[in-house]
Amino acid sequence: MNKRLKQCPVCNETLSVVEYYCEKCDLTIRGKFGHGDLGSLTNSQQEFVKIFLCAQGNIKEVEKRLKISYPTVKSKLAKITSQICSDNKKSAEQENYTMILTKIENGEMSVNEALQKLSK
Repeated sequence: MNKRLKQCPVCNETLSVVEYYCEKCDLTIRGKFGHGDLGSLTNSQQEFVKIFLCAQGNIKEVEKRLKISYPTVKSKLAKITSQICSDNKKSAEQENYTMILTKIENGEMSVNEALQKLSK
């Protein structure tokens, strides 16, 4: 089975799900169906969520499986959380948190500077 297409290959517009089909009983249901919060994530974000859940939220295990650093795991998690959570205040905090983690990872900010910034 192919992964679900999210964008039209011709015009790049977002595709809508309009039909479900059951092979067992030959039932077809037509309408306009939403993708859900997780369906709005990119394929790589969905794969990250899968690995995160399979690791039962253990960030050290996610680091090992993906061979990425702790700040990168936290940054990816913050981006996904801000994308699927509707609370705007939390989203703004998440974006700030993500920006700080990215700066640490890129060597643009020390951990001590980040801690000072976050404590404000």
